[in-house]
Amino acid sequence: MNFQKSSRFVFPVFLLILGIWFVLRTSGPAPETAARQQAIQSFAVDGMNSDGVSGTAVPPTQLSLPVTVNLRNIPAGVFDPDNQLSRWNRGEIDIFENEGIISQAEQNALRAVAANLEPDAQIQVAPNGPELLAPTVGVSFDSIDYTECCGGGGNVPPDPELAVGPNHVIAVVNVAFEIYDKTGTSLAGPTTFSSFMSANAACTGVFDPNVHYDESADRYILAIDADGTDYCIAVSQTGDPTGSWNLYAFTTGSASLFFDYPHAGVGRDAIYMGGNIFSNITGNFVDSRVWAFDKTAMYNGVAASSVMQNLGGNDDTPQPLNLHGWDQGTWPSSGPHYIFTETNYDGANHTIWAWDDPFGANTFTAVANIDLNAATGVTAGEPLSFPQQTGGTLQGNDWRPQDFEYRNGYAWTTGTIACNPGSGVVNCVRWAQIDLSTLTVANAGVYGSNGVYRVFSDLAVNACDDMAIGYTKSSNSMFPGVFATGRLSTDPTGTLQAETMIKAGEISYTSFESAAPRRWGDYTEMTIAPDGVTFWYLGEYSKNTGTTSGRWGTYIASMTFGSCTPTNPTPTNTPTATATNAPTSTPTNTPTNTPTNTPTNTPTSTPTATQTPSATPTSTATATPTNTAVPTITPTIDPVSTTDYFVFLPLIIR
Repeated sequence: MNFQKSSRFVFPVFLLILGIWFVLRTSGPAPETAARQQAIQSFAVDGMNSDGVSGTAVPPTQLSLPVTVNLRNIPAGVFDPDNQLSRWNRGEIDIFENEGIISQAEQNALRAVAANLEPDAQIQVAPNGPELLAPTVGVSFDSIDYTECCGGGGNVPPDPELAVGPNHVIAVVNVAFEIYDKTGTSLAGPTTFSSFMSANAACTGVFDPNVHYDESADRYILAIDADGTDYCIAVSQTGDPTGSWNLYAFTTGSASLFFDYPHAGVGRDAIYMGGNIFSNITGNFVDSRVWAFDKTAMYNGVAASSVMQNLGGNDDTPQPLNLHGWDQGTWPSSGPHYIFTETNYDGANHTIWAWDDPFGANTFTAVANIDLNAATGVTAGEPLSFPQQTGGTLQGNDWRPQDFEYRNGYAWTTGTIACNPGSGVVNCVRWAQIDLSTLTVANAGVYGSNGVYRVFSDLAVNACDDMAIGYTKSSNSMFPGVFATGRLSTDPTGTLQAETMIKAGEISYTSFESAAPRRWGDYTEMTIAPDGVTFWYLGEYSKNTGTTSGRWGTYIASMTFGSCTPTNPTPTNTPTATATNAPTSTPTNTPTNTPTNTPTNTPTSTPTATQTPSATPTSTATATPTNTAVPTITPTIDPVSTTDYFVFLPLIIR
């Protein structure tokens, strides 16, 4: 459309007045509707983020209103008639369907190559012995299992994630969550996501949960994929997650685009999330995308905006940086947010993206290539199906990155690859530490041992740059169990220490999908408490649940590693670096309304920050929008062109 210059001022004023009128007149937000979603799509900017099949677009910018949910009013264990087992028995779903970035035939070809890898001396063979250091386990306890996950239904695999605050621990699995105190006493749940999020009609058919704790605001974040079309985010109204939450839904897919495998990270200015997009028509991978959600608005319980960027079809599995270090004064106070993706699906190449000021200048750039084969000296193989003591094999999935964790100016990541430590190919743990001031690998390694398979690793880092990493371990002579290892910041380059067993597997794993290899999972979760010292891990093990339909259990353990004593708080900025190696992939379908100006702030790797960390947010959340919320709504939209107002219009008028 062509608009006169005066229109650029008339429409913003009109929309602001209309938004104020809407907030004043309503006592609570209406549920999401199909008509609303269609309206959103019809007003999307032409030619942006189209699936290339049907022309249906996912909106690049959105505005979502909250629904208030009080967890104390939600009973535990509510049965969901659309749980996975019931749908499987009704013939509505096929969990054997390929969820990979490439076809099943291509995956099989890669595994055939991996099965013939030669022994590699660069692989660190897992050490053991009394003189070696391993994580020291503290409080530990059983968490949600197959019989508890679904209100009497069933779901495989569990996909566990974990968040830890000052006083609470939240464990999530497909498709439920439970809240504990730090002694392991259950305070709420297991609660199904379908019952917790039922107040929003868009939050159905849920899977692939995420959970985080925002150290800077003392808030918890629960989020989940809803039927491949929406991403539902609940944020706690206070630091007590057993109370009230603000629930939002954002459109992330469509009738022809399937949104999958979301992973989130807490940022300085937003909650960031990345996911993969598949065609509902062909089943093929289309592209990967990242979103920024206005966390300040969500914490305040008012209308919250989101912005989307498309990374194109060469990159997949975006892992947004997840910040830690607020109480230690090392939380970034400026600079872009970084995202880590797999590039060209070759097991080696990855791209780092920098996203600066998503609700304003909205500058998004690929800034570095990271070759983890070169960094470790080990050629990655596509992970293989792995054995257990008796029974069939389990799926090893693929070599996608599992996390991207921030600590003290570095980003850390890990994942599973196939490697040959000497006497045959097994699945191994690969990890890397990336210096964000230079955008290069500072340290990396591959950890494995002969005849033993390690899968679905996840790591965290304490205030002293000591790292702990957990994973599932299995072999022909053991059932799948929960293990952890780690490294001190002073350890030799590329090495981890001895491992410790957290929970032994109990029985041969089986599940209601009868054919082997059976699905074991997609990920596990290691995190760090806000004290910067205590690690917490939620791992998966084979458990005697009294049924053959699903023999998985999850287990939580706290642990310490080394003798870390955090220093006095000195806030630092996220380093901003100029890449010296040009990335091979660039984002596609770049929004036409993205300004080309660069941010005026250019923090260095050792900046001086004046902010003082505070664990208490400066504003108090309200259950529903009120007049006092109007000043908060205005800056969160930040339209950068007249066109944006027509993206927001159908979201405000219901």
